[in-house]
Amino acid sequence: MAFASSSLPLEPWIGSPLLRWDGRLTLVVAAALLPIVLTYALTSLRAYWAQNVRRGGDTPAVPYAVPLVGNTVQFAYDTEGFLTKTLRRFNGVPFRLKVGLENMYYIPYGEMAHAMFKKARELSMKPIIIVAMRDQFGMFPQDLAIFERDGSGDCAKPLKGWENTNPAHRVLFNQHRDLNAMLNGVHLEGLISRFTVYYTARLRTTAQVGDEWTELPDLFAFLRDHMFHAACTALLGERFLELCPDFARDFWVFDSHSLTYLRRTPRWMASKAYSARDRVLASMKKWHKHARTHVDYKDPALADLEYEPTWGARLMRVRAEMFDNAGFSPDGCATMDLGFVWAASANVIPATIWVLLNTLLSKNLEERVTSEMADCFDEAKNAFELSALYGKPLLNAVYLEALRHCVATTSARNPVIDNFKLRGWNMPRDSLMLSISWFGAHDPHFWNTGRVLASGQAEHPVSTYWAERFLEYPDDPTTGPVRKPNGTITQPGKKRERTPADDRTAKAVSHSAALQGHFYPYGGGSRICPGRHLAKQEMLIAVAVMMKEFEMELMDPVGAAGAKPDARVFPTGAMVPDRKVRVRIRRRR
Repeated sequence: MAFASSSLPLEPWIGSPLLRWDGRLTLVVAAALLPIVLTYALTSLRAYWAQNVRRGGDTPAVPYAVPLVGNTVQFAYDTEGFLTKTLRRFNGVPFRLKVGLENMYYIPYGEMAHAMFKKARELSMKPIIIVAMRDQFGMFPQDLAIFERDGSGDCAKPLKGWENTNPAHRVLFNQHRDLNAMLNGVHLEGLISRFTVYYTARLRTTAQVGDEWTELPDLFAFLRDHMFHAACTALLGERFLELCPDFARDFWVFDSHSLTYLRRTPRWMASKAYSARDRVLASMKKWHKHARTHVDYKDPALADLEYEPTWGARLMRVRAEMFDNAGFSPDGCATMDLGFVWAASANVIPATIWVLLNTLLSKNLEERVTSEMADCFDEAKNAFELSALYGKPLLNAVYLEALRHCVATTSARNPVIDNFKLRGWNMPRDSLMLSISWFGAHDPHFWNTGRVLASGQAEHPVSTYWAERFLEYPDDPTTGPVRKPNGTITQPGKKRERTPADDRTAKAVSHSAALQGHFYPYGGGSRICPGRHLAKQEMLIAVAVMMKEFEMELMDPVGAAGAKPDARVFPTGAMVPDRKVRVRIRRRR
C-alpha cells in the first residue's frame, strides 16, 4: 500500500520534452562512444591476428581506443604497469606503441633484446641521442642539426653512401670512440685514483661526522653529496666547483625533473624544473669559458697529462676538441658536457645506496663484506688496493644485484637499412626501437629466487635484494643467478648462513651467456655503455671507504627493509629508495 500511495501517474510524462531530450542525449553518447569501441575492437583484432596467426611481418600494434591519443597517456604516466601488462599479453613478440604522432617499437627482453644488441651494424642510437639532447638537456636547434646531418652511422666504417663524410662531422662515432678510449686502461686508472683520493679526503674531513654517535636524517643524501663532489672534481677539475659552488645543489634538482623534460611539459607548467636546467647549463657554460680562456687544450705541454686543475681529466680536453671540430656552439658544448656529467653520476650514485643499505640491513652480510674489504686494505698506505677490491666475489655480487634491483635504463636503436627484420618481425628504417632493462631483470621465471618456503613463497623474490643471487658456490649446485629446475630449489633443508670462507670459493656470474637478454643495465652489444667500468669501480670504492671510515647503524631497520625503488623516475635509470633512510654514525675507533 505504501508503494501504491507514493506512485506517480506516467501519462503526463509520455511524449514530454524531457524524455525526448534524454533520448537525444543517449544517441549523442552512443555516437561518441561508437568510434572508440570500434577502434579498440579493430586494433585488438589486428594485434591478435599478427601475433597468433601471421606470426611475423609487420609488428603488431598495441590496441588503443582513441585514434589521436593512442597509447600516449598509459605509456607516459604508467610506464611500468602498462608495459608489464603488455609484455605479458604479447609473450615475447615485439609490439608497436602509438605515442603521440610517433610509432615506437618495443623489444621484449630475452631472445629479442639479445638479437637487437647483436645487430650493431644495422642499427644506430642517433634518434634517442637527439631526443635526450633536445628534450632532457635543452640543446638548441643549431646544435641538434650537427647530429641530424650525420648519417654515417655509429661504427668505425661509415654506412654505404656516407663514405666521404668529413671525419670531424661523424659525431656519433667520434663521441663513442673517445669515451671508450678515455674510460679504459691508464686513463680510467688515473680517473679512479683521483676519485678515491678526493672522496676519501672528504669523508675524513667532513664535519657531519665526529667521534661520537650522531644522526643523519638521510643516508642517501650524505652519500650522494660526497660521491658527486669527488666525481665532479676528478672529471672536471678542482676549479669547476670553485667557479660553480651551487652546481651540485642545482644538478640534483635538475635530475629530479628528468621525466618532466622528456614528456615535453611546457615551461609555464614546470618553471622550477626549467629554471634548474637553465642554472646547470649556465654553470657548464661558465666553466667552458673559463677553461678556454686560461688553458689552451691544444697546448703540446698538456698532451701527456692525464689531469690538470682547470680542464680536469684529459677526456674533457679531448671532448672540447671534438666539439670544436664538429662545429658546436658554446651552448652546444655546455649541453653535451651536462649530458656526460649526468650519465656519469645520475645512475651510479643511486645504485650505490642499495649496496650500502642492504649491507647494513644484515649483520651477516656486513661481516662478510667487511672481511673481503679487509683483505684489500694496505695499512702502510692507509688506502685500499683497488685492483684487489674489484676482484672480490661477494663485492661483485652485491654490485650486480644492486643493478638488477634498481636499474631501469632504456636501450634504444633505430634501423639504418631498408627491410630490417628482427627475428622475422619488420622494423621500418629510422623507426625507434626501445627496450627497458627492468622487466628482464625482474622476470620470476628466469632468476634464481632461492628455496621455496613452507608457505609456498620464494625465499628471495625478484622484487627483493638478495646479495648472493649472482654467486655460484662450488659445493651448492642450486646457486647462481639463473633459476634452477624445480626439483633442485624446493629442498626444504635448514638455511645455512654463508661465511667469509665460503665467499672465497665463490664465483660472481655476470657475463654468462645465460644472462644475455635478461640483464642489460648498461645496454648491450658494441654500443654498451663505455662508462660501465668507471661506474662499477666508483660504487665499490664508495661503499668500501664509507664502511672503513665509519660505524653506521640503521635507526629504523624495519622501515629501511621495506624500501623500494622509487618508481616516480621510471624508466630513466637507477632509482633511489622511496623513503629516507636514517642512520646513526660515528668515526671508527
